[in-house]
Amino acid sequence: MIRARAWALFTFVMIATSCSSSSGSSDTTQPAECDSATPITESDDSFPEVQGIAQDATIFGLLFPTQPPPIPTGELKVVWRMTGEGDLTVTYESPDGKPGELTFGPEAHSGSSYTRPGEEWGTGFLFDEPGCWHIHLKRTVGSGDVWINVVAI
Repeated sequence: MIRARAWALFTFVMIATSCSSSSGSSDTTQPAECDSATPITESDDSFPEVQGIAQDATIFGLLFPTQPPPIPTGELKVVWRMTGEGDLTVTYESPDGKPGELTFGPEAHSGSSYTRPGEEWGTGFLFDEPGCWHIHLKRTVGSGDVWINVVAI
């Protein structure tokens, strides 16, 4: 009960938290500025999860933060499930629009207990400053975005 209340409070705070990004490189219908971060919910596996905004695809990300959300500065591992066709490319930008370099991936996964639709890949991100980070995922068919609000700890 306490855990469910904590997640409900966290989700409310994440939705209410505003952040902005100067990104203009995405080919999605979402505006370049994010009014709020992508909501983080609890997955069926009790891990934090995000659902991206996508065109011609669905995107889910299972987060493996170094501590319970909110997401702190530092490394974040994410397992993505994305429908569509073709290889996956993942890019991301800092709150001021600087491109980030993945610490690993995207690495295709052949098997998993993560039960969202689509094929699965693992990635690693390094968030070196607080703010709203923009992640863009693209396949030959299908693309989408996630915005992660990162806090200084």
